[in-house]
Amino acid sequence: MRYLNPWTLVVVAAVSAAVGWSINHVVSGAHQALLILPWVSLVAELGAGIVVGYLGLRLRAYRDPEKGAARRRDPARRKPYDPVWAVGTAAAAQAIAYYGALCAGWHAGIGVDQLGLLAVRSTQEPLWQCVAQVVAGLLLVVLGWIVEKSCRLPPDDPDAEEETPYGGRRDPYATGEGGYARHE
Repeated sequence: MRYLNPWTLVVVAAVSAAVGWSINHVVSGAHQALLILPWVSLVAELGAGIVVGYLGLRLRAYRDPEKGAARRRDPARRKPYDPVWAVGTAAAAQAIAYYGALCAGWHAGIGVDQLGLLAVRSTQEPLWQCVAQVVAGLLLVVLGWIVEKSCRLPPDDPDAEEETPYGGRRDPYATGEGGYARHE
């Protein structure tokens, strides 16, 4: 799994802005409805952000027990954190960051087109919907970036490397895979 690349997120946002702006011109020329997400979609985006944020906080509390709520618990009673959950949390964080970049770019492109209609249009609700979606998208990008960073093992922690059931980064192959992933 590769780490999030900020330039990739910028490219995703720029391409989706160009596509959103172009498609909005085609749709508005044919007198069709705008392709803007409704207000209720902000609730779904907030819910997804809360879930990913919670998973990231839970992982950070396990990884850094002196900083989080895990330090109050007895270390002997604390259950080990499953590395599959850490990978799933990292994948969810990356997905929410890419979705945020896509959503922010798309609505920014449509919003730029809506700015030209300020003097003509009687209601500015589509513009405010675009602004709200751009802000929500940027917040999701930042949240995904932070949570994805918290899913990484510190490079200077040899104990964390040895405690993983898969051997950490020192053993490139899992013990039970029988050589299937080996490039010999």
